[in-house]
Amino acid sequence: MDRITKSFLEEFCKINELANIKESKQYEYFSNYCAITKEYGNSSFDLDDTTTGEATQGIDGIGIIVNNKLVNEVEEIKDLIEINKVLNVKFVLIQSKTSSSFSNPDILNFFAWTESFFLGENEVFSSEEMKKFLELKEFIYDTENCKYMSKANPILEMYYTTTGNWVNDKNLQIIVENNKNKLKSCNLFSKIDFTPVGASEIQDLYRKTKEKSFATFNFGKRVTIPTDGKIKEGYYGIISFEEYRKIIIDDKDNMKNVFEDNIRDFLGEDNDVNESMNETLNDVNSIMKFGLLNNGITIVTEDISVTGDCVSVTNYQIVNGCQTSHILYQNRELPEINKVYIPIRIIATDDDEIKNEITTATNNQTAIKKEQLAALSDYQRNLEQYYNTYPDNGFKLYYERRTNQYNQMPVPKNKIVSISTQIKAFSSMFLDMPHAVTGFYGTVVRKSEGKIFKRTDKLIMYYASALTLYKLEYYFKNGTLNSKYRRAKNHILMLFKLVVFNNEIPNFNSAEMERKCQKMIDYLDNNDTRIFNDIIDMIKNNPEKLDILDRKLFERKETTEQLVALIGPIIEMYNSEKSNSINALDQISFFNM
Repeated sequence: MDRITKSFLEEFCKINELANIKESKQYEYFSNYCAITKEYGNSSFDLDDTTTGEATQGIDGIGIIVNNKLVNEVEEIKDLIEINKVLNVKFVLIQSKTSSSFSNPDILNFFAWTESFFLGENEVFSSEEMKKFLELKEFIYDTENCKYMSKANPILEMYYTTTGNWVNDKNLQIIVENNKNKLKSCNLFSKIDFTPVGASEIQDLYRKTKEKSFATFNFGKRVTIPTDGKIKEGYYGIISFEEYRKIIIDDKDNMKNVFEDNIRDFLGEDNDVNESMNETLNDVNSIMKFGLLNNGITIVTEDISVTGDCVSVTNYQIVNGCQTSHILYQNRELPEINKVYIPIRIIATDDDEIKNEITTATNNQTAIKKEQLAALSDYQRNLEQYYNTYPDNGFKLYYERRTNQYNQMPVPKNKIVSISTQIKAFSSMFLDMPHAVTGFYGTVVRKSEGKIFKRTDKLIMYYASALTLYKLEYYFKNGTLNSKYRRAKNHILMLFKLVVFNNEIPNFNSAEMERKCQKMIDYLDNNDTRIFNDIIDMIKNNPEKLDILDRKLFERKETTEQLVALIGPIIEMYNSEKSNSINALDQISFFNM
C-alpha cells in the first residue's frame, strides 16, 4: 500500500475508531465508505450497516439506496413507498482487496457472487448481514412492489477496489464486459456500471468525501436582494432547468443530497400540489407556465461567488423546493424541459436563526405538519449546547442538528448523533417503542408526535439515550458483547433503562428524572457491561423461546411486551436492598446464579 493511501486509511480509521482491527477489514470499511458516499452523497451513515459480515464470499460491502435514502430495513422501504408512491433503487456492491493488482479470478468471483446475490439460492450466504441485504433485495423485487418501478428498473453499481493501478488491461476489460452483458440479460437492471478503483481512484474518492457541496451555473436573470449584517449576500430571479440541473443533479445523473435541511422530504406524486406540477410539465400547452405557477426554490449557502452571469455556491442546502426539484428531476428527459424557468432565491448566511426564519417562511406551498418543524426548534439548539457541556473523556458525543456541520472537523463519525439517531434512541429508551423505530425516521417522528422534543423534557434524557446507544455499538464492534444481538439494540436500550431506574419512571420534566439519568451515565462511564450481558443472556435463554433468527422478531410490539415481562428478576437483583447504588452491583451475574 502506497504512503498516501496508507495515510488516508489511517486517518479514516482514527475518525471511525477502527484502529484495533486488522488492515484488510479496515480497507473494507474504507472502500465501502468511499464507494457508497460517491453514490449516496455526503450524508452520514453507519459503516456497520454496509458490511456483509465475516467470511462472506465475493462481496464485502452493500449499500441499497431507495428514493435517495440509504435503507437498512424493509420497514424503511415500505414507508418510502407509502410516501413517494414510486421506487427508484440503486444497488451498490463493493469488493475490496489490499493486493496491488487487479486479479482476473477475483473479478470473475465478484461477478459470480453478484449473480448469486440477485439470482441464486439465498442459502449460499450465511452471515446475518447478508440475510438482511437479501431480505431487502427480495422485498424490492417482490411482484407487488415492482409496479412502483414506473420510471426504471434498479441501477447496479459495482466497485472493485485494490491498492494497485488499473491500466485498462484488454483481457480484464473483456471479462468485465462479458459479465456485465450476462447480468444485463437478466433484465433486472436499467443500468450496470463496473468501476475499477485503484490507489489513485480511492484517494480521489476519499478526498471527495470531505468536500462541501458546490455548484456553478448561469444566473443572468437576477436582481440583488437588499441585505443586513446577518445576510452576506442575496439574489432573486429565474433560472432555466438547464442550469438548475447543475444544482440538484450530479455527474452520474443522480439527485444530489442537498435537501437535508429541508423540513420535509419528497411527498411523492400522489399529492395534490405535486400531481399538479407533474401534469403541467407533461402538457405541451402548459409546460412553459410552470414557473408562473410555482412558488420557486430557496437556497441557503455558506458563500456566493459571482463572475458576470456565472454564480457559484458553496456548502449549500435547498431549504424550500424539495417537491419542485424532485418533480423536475423525474421529468428531466422531457423534450422541452430545459426551457422551463423556475423562480429562485439564493441567500448567503452563517446565521442559524436567519436560516430557520427563511426555511419556515418559504415553506408554504405544501402543508407542513408540526413534527416536520422539529429540526428548526429552539430545543434542538439547546440540545446541541447541552451535548457540548460534557468533557472529552474518550466518549464525548456531538449533536448534529444541522446536516454535515462536523464534516470539516476531526470528529469521529460514530460519535456524531444525528436528529434521526436521536429520535430513534429516545423513542426506544423512554417511549418504550423499540419495535417501532425500524422504519424511515420521518415515520418514527409521526408515531411519537407530541411525545418528543417537548420544551419541558430534561435534556439529559436525550443525551443518556444516545450515549447508551453509542456504548452498545462500541461493545458490539469490539467483541465485548455478542454482535449477533446487535439487532436487539433498541430493545436493550429500553431494558437497560428499566433496570437502572428500578422500573420506576419519573415525569420527564422532574428532578428525579435528572437524577436517574445521571445514575445511568455514571454506570456507562464505568465501562461496566454486566447489565448488558445479563439482558442479552435473558434474550438468549428466555423461557418464551424467542427466535433470534427471525428477522421480524424485534419489529413486533409483542416482542417488546414479552421482554418487559421477563426483565423483572434482573431488576430485582440489581436493585436489591444490598445494592444502594448502581455502582455497587452484585458481582454475580443473574444467569450464573
